[in-house]
Amino acid sequence: MVRLFFKAKGAEKSILITDGMSATGMPDGGYKLGDLDVEVAHGRCTIAGSPGVLAGSVLTMDQAVRNFAEFTGAGIAVSAQLAARNPATLMGLERNWGHLEEGREANFVVLSPDGRILQSFRAGRPLPPA
Repeated sequence: MVRLFFKAKGAEKSILITDGMSATGMPDGGYKLGDLDVEVAHGRCTIAGSPGVLAGSVLTMDQAVRNFAEFTGAGIAVSAQLAARNPATLMGLERNWGHLEEGREANFVVLSPDGRILQSFRAGRPLPPA
């Protein structure tokens, strides 16, 4: 389905999003989703006491980029465009976001060839590793 979507929309009209809940990026363990007790384990969030019943997403954007590259064969560079430049353009923020050019804010993430985060920058300054 992901390949079909990408074939229909193309690289310029596709965006990547994640509907990750507040436990996204946190270690395995118990969390709250509103009033609901949930368990995060091995990249899955389930209702506490109900193994296998999904409660929400803990998908990170870097994993979404890697997944998209794998599912479509589009590669990391194109997949990263769908996570950064395209959403900025869709929201009308392309003047300041989504491109690396002189005079822009320099908020960006450096990815390895396989899509792992190597370094993040905010206003041109490196951020400590997450």
